[in-house]
Amino acid sequence: MSFKNRFFLVSLLILLAVPFAIWLAPFTVSNGVRLWVWWKARHEGLIVSIDKIEAPFLRPVTIRGLQVKSAPDNAFLIDLTVTQVSLNLNLKRILLGMPARAIRDLSIQKLHGELRRRNRAGRAITQSGWTTLHRLLPQSLSIAHSDIRLEDGPTMILLRNGSLSASETEARRFSAAEVMIASPLFRQTFSQLRGATNWQDSRLTLGGLTLTRGLDLQSITADLSRLSNQRVGLEFDVDAFGGKIRGNISHQWRAQRSNWKIAGSAADISLAQTSEAVGFTDRVDGLLHACNFTYRGNLTEPASATASLWAELTRLTWRNRTAEAIMLGASLYNRQVQLQQLYIKQKANQLILSGEASAPSNSSDWLSPDFRGEISASISQLGEFAALFGANTGDFAGKISIEGTMNTRDRKLGGHLALDGASLTLFKTAIDTLSAKLNLKATELEIEQLNLKRKNDSLTAQGKIDMSHEHNYSGAISATVDNLDEYLSIFSGPDETNSKPTPANIQITIDSNKWDARGMIDLPNSSLLNFTANFPLRIGTDWNAFLVSPLNVTLDFPSIILANAPEFFHPEIFRDGILSGNISFSGTLQHPQITGDVQLLNGTVHNASLNLTEASSRVSFRGNRASLDFFTAATKDVDLSLHGEVDFQDTNDLAIKITGATPIFDLTLRPIGCVGKIEIGTVTVTLAPVVAELEFRGRLFQSDWTIGLREQTSTQSFTILNLNGTVREFPLCFSGLSTEEKTLLLGVPARPEARLETVRPKKRTKRH
Repeated sequence: MSFKNRFFLVSLLILLAVPFAIWLAPFTVSNGVRLWVWWKARHEGLIVSIDKIEAPFLRPVTIRGLQVKSAPDNAFLIDLTVTQVSLNLNLKRILLGMPARAIRDLSIQKLHGELRRRNRAGRAITQSGWTTLHRLLPQSLSIAHSDIRLEDGPTMILLRNGSLSASETEARRFSAAEVMIASPLFRQTFSQLRGATNWQDSRLTLGGLTLTRGLDLQSITADLSRLSNQRVGLEFDVDAFGGKIRGNISHQWRAQRSNWKIAGSAADISLAQTSEAVGFTDRVDGLLHACNFTYRGNLTEPASATASLWAELTRLTWRNRTAEAIMLGASLYNRQVQLQQLYIKQKANQLILSGEASAPSNSSDWLSPDFRGEISASISQLGEFAALFGANTGDFAGKISIEGTMNTRDRKLGGHLALDGASLTLFKTAIDTLSAKLNLKATELEIEQLNLKRKNDSLTAQGKIDMSHEHNYSGAISATVDNLDEYLSIFSGPDETNSKPTPANIQITIDSNKWDARGMIDLPNSSLLNFTANFPLRIGTDWNAFLVSPLNVTLDFPSIILANAPEFFHPEIFRDGILSGNISFSGTLQHPQITGDVQLLNGTVHNASLNLTEASSRVSFRGNRASLDFFTAATKDVDLSLHGEVDFQDTNDLAIKITGATPIFDLTLRPIGCVGKIEIGTVTVTLAPVVAELEFRGRLFQSDWTIGLREQTSTQSFTILNLNGTVREFPLCFSGLSTEEKTLLLGVPARPEARLETVRPKKRTKRH
């Protein structure tokens, strides 16, 4: 065949092939795109559905109804829905493999997406997948009407109605109706955001965003240039509350290893503006003068990372807390944590801490830390300094200095601490001088010296505490006070009714957790109160364990004038009287054994829950029971004479049964839910039910007590009791503010008119 014929034939074939290729291109491109998307998605464990693909010749490819979901075994939950995607493909780059972007323009309409981490051990995107994503980055990008939700544990980022346009040739725009960030430590919503965009070398920059008043985002850049190497970066520059914040974050997760590089700095940040913007209920004033932070390593393994922190706060004020300067410097390197300095300055007060520690390599090492540190403090205004840590300023005052060192290794302590104070107030208690020396040894803490002096009062102590598994401790405590009531008021409040001093002397020796205490208290115008106590008390003993621990106590008080004694030594219902007794206690608090007796003579009663005015009584203890030998009392209208018994075999079920020498009538007609007051009045007509026995029952150290009224059901005389009658039982709810609906009304025969004075106790005893 001649050359002309061949040329003509080839030309004819080309002319025929071009229309055929033009006619076939939409079908070939659309199905090629569909097949490529399906194959790539399947390789990454994704499920993709596409409603329709349109690929007109030499025009952008349009994908309608695109949906991407992750498989159940993926590490991330992915759910993306796009109404329409337009792709302007660079076929020359795709077919010939030239070094250019595969997509010239990418336009997305109505994007709804959710990305959430659900299983860290699940299937992750492969290296090939990240390379493909990198190759798909376009020359220009446009996203309209997007809603995106990102979650990682408790942290969530939510974008509503966002639009983004970016190009490599010109600056474009970004807008969002709302961006919400929520985490355990931070929660904020930013609305109506608008800014400029720049897209260069796979780096997307947003700039000129006003987030809120006082917080302007000058620029934030997402670096995707190394996405194929599984590495991304983020840089930001923020004008924040009068100062500057700059940061650089990069994350690389190749070969199942996560590596973070974080560097940030802040300068001259106003804490007042920050607290107002964040929404603190309490105003915070001051300035974050300087702060630098670096971190390199895996966030899930902080002990193996390298980090450093330096921060300086000035003129800090929060509530009633103030500090002129707080400086903190710390670093972490090679599992060593170094506290370079913690410096707190507050007027004439200053505290300096420094030290270093080894980060534990496993969880059990937290119980045996390796730490070395030094402390130095010179505090001239203890109240102001204590307020910085949340204490009440009025509870503390005076001067104190502290010097010491400490080191630990393999659960062994070493070091010493010396403390000296003068003109102190601790918990509202004045102390003239305080000195203490503590020595930290290999397995024990030694209190070499502890001396407290206040006026003529003094307390000295010394001892040792075993820091091993047993935690045994031994030592001695000696205390002499001129007025014990000044210290008891710490627990019970001030006693305004008593102004006479109450001297006391207490001696305590402790041997292997066993306390042996003895002492005497000289109550005003009364005989000496002598006591001894012997009991074990291990470190960490809770109340339930103490209830069943052995306890031996003796009390001897021949005569106590209640009118002169501090209220701590008697119930506040008694305003006067003579209390005497001798008691020996053994066993446990739950199952006690008590012998001895207690007697009250000529007691004056004042209590809102009981309308008695005078009372005298004697109780005799016999092992795990006691008898109420007599209880004579009077109100303004009646005299009352009672006797009974107490069963305290188990103090969790203590029972007090009381019967009257004269008839007692139940005058309570209305139903009551609980008894908040017991009122005893006169009865003239004896048609009311007769109470044969009163029973109080409950737990000694709890408030869930009840009162039971056993009433007679027959008409036989009072001297022949029928204890099998009906029982009415009510819970007790004494509060001092009882209403009439909670009053239990009892009646007894009125006092004879000829008898105007209350019968004395010794005469009442003849009636038993």
